[in-house]
Amino acid sequence: MPVTDTKLSAVIATLGGDWLEKTISVLLSQSLPPAEILICIPEDHAHKVQKFSDDRVRIVATKVKGQVRQRAVGLAEARHPLALQVDDDIIFDEHTLERLAAYLLELGPKNVIGPVLYGLHTRACIHRLPTGLRGLPKNIFDYMICAAPWGRAKMGVVTKIGLNYGVDDRFCDTDLKKTQWLSGGCVLSFREDLVLEDFFPFSGKAYCEDVIHSFYRTRMGITSWVATRIKVFIDEPEPEFSRNIVDKVIDIRRYLLKLTGGPAWRLGIYEAFCKLRSFLYTPANPDR
Repeated sequence: MPVTDTKLSAVIATLGGDWLEKTISVLLSQSLPPAEILICIPEDHAHKVQKFSDDRVRIVATKVKGQVRQRAVGLAEARHPLALQVDDDIIFDEHTLERLAAYLLELGPKNVIGPVLYGLHTRACIHRLPTGLRGLPKNIFDYMICAAPWGRAKMGVVTKIGLNYGVDDRFCDTDLKKTQWLSGGCVLSFREDLVLEDFFPFSGKAYCEDVIHSFYRTRMGITSWVATRIKVFIDEPEPEFSRNIVDKVIDIRRYLLKLTGGPAWRLGIYEAFCKLRSFLYTPANPDR
C-alpha cells in the first residue's frame, strides 16, 4: 500500500495557546495530512478552540488536566492505523509526516519513530553535542556521575539514573538511529502500540514525561527510532537547572529512579549540581 494511502490520527494536548492555530495549519498542509486531528483540552478551556472544529478537526473536551492525561484521552479515541502525538507549538515542512510514516511502515509494528529537534529561534539542534576541549568537562561529568557513555555514544541513551541524551544529527551517518527514548513533541506509532495508561503522577507541566513514556514503551517491547534526516522546530526548552523548574524536575527524576532501580548516590550528585547551577543561571530571556 502506498504511504499516501495510509491514514493517521494526530493528537494534540493543549490549553489553547497562541501557537495552536499555526500547528493545525502545518498538519493540514502536509503531503500526508492527518485524516483526523484531535484537540484534547480541559472542559473549562474548550471554548478557546471551538473555532477550529470541522470535518477533520475534532475537539475532545477532557475532564482531566495535564498534558499526559489529556493526550491519553485523545489517543484512546484515535480511529486510524497510525497515531501521531504532537505538541501544540511545533513546526515542520510539508513532507515530514509522509516521510515519518514511510519509515514506520517499513519498520512495522512494535516500533515508534520521531524526528530530530531543532530550536525555533536558534535554528540549531536542541541536543547539540559539545565537541573538542569545550566538551571535555561535560563528557567527564556525564561519564563519571551520570553513568553515560563517552562522547557521541551517549546519543539517544537513558542512563541508569534516568538522564536522557538526545540525537545530534551532525554525527549521524544513517537515516535511522535506534534510541532508548523519544522526545514527546512529535512521535508517530502504530495505534496498537500506544501507551494509554496515566503514567505521570504529577500535576503542572509534564517535565521528563517523555523519558517515563519511553520507559513504558520499552517495557512493552517497542523499539524507538530517530529519523536523523527529518527536522522539526520547537521553542527552545528551559535548561534542567533553570531556577523555574529545577525542584520540579528533581522530584520527577527521583520518581523515575524508582522505576529504573538506578544508583541513588549518582542522582544525588546530579541534583546538587543542578541546584548549584540554578543559583548561577541567568536566562537568555528573563521573562521566561
